[in-house]
Amino acid sequence: MNQFETLYQKAISDSTFLDLLATDTASALQSIGIDPTPEIVSSVQTVLSSIVALNNELAPPNITSAAAPFVS
Repeated sequence: MNQFETLYQKAISDSTFLDLLATDTASALQSIGIDPTPEIVSSVQTVLSSIVALNNELAPPNITSAAAPFVS
């Protein structure tokens, strides 16, 4: 499994990790063996922001967690 697959699988299967990814991206990436370069951290934060924005448009307004788009 490559690093992207590792990140994706962890994000969709572990809401605690996803919340950490949203609040402390560098630490979350390090915890799964990804070197959190500024470019990677920025890219992950951009993707998360886009997912949360899309979720806010499509989901009921009472969902607030960063993990909300991935877990039910």
